[in-house]
Amino acid sequence: MFSFLTPAQRATLSANLAARGVDEAQFEQAQRLAKEMGEQLARAYGDVLGRAVEPLDFVRDVLGVEMAGRLLVCALREVTGRPDLYRDAF
Repeated sequence: MFSFLTPAQRATLSANLAARGVDEAQFEQAQRLAKEMGEQLARAYGDVLGRAVEPLDFVRDVLGVEMAGRLLVCALREVTGRPDLYRDAF
């Protein structure tokens, strides 16, 4: 999900998550869960349209960057059991 980040950006993200008590294993688990959610949403959207929709196309064209991030935040909440880390960050 975050393969487009540079090594420095990934390190910063990991440090920021660690500061909020999220370890690497939890982050990886949350990424997998967010991916599964995105795939399920893409399938449901495709069913409504009557054609297959690729998850990446759904995320890019329908959710956009902000909502794709929200999927990950929801997944982090499920994995960690902690309140909304996105809202807590601001």
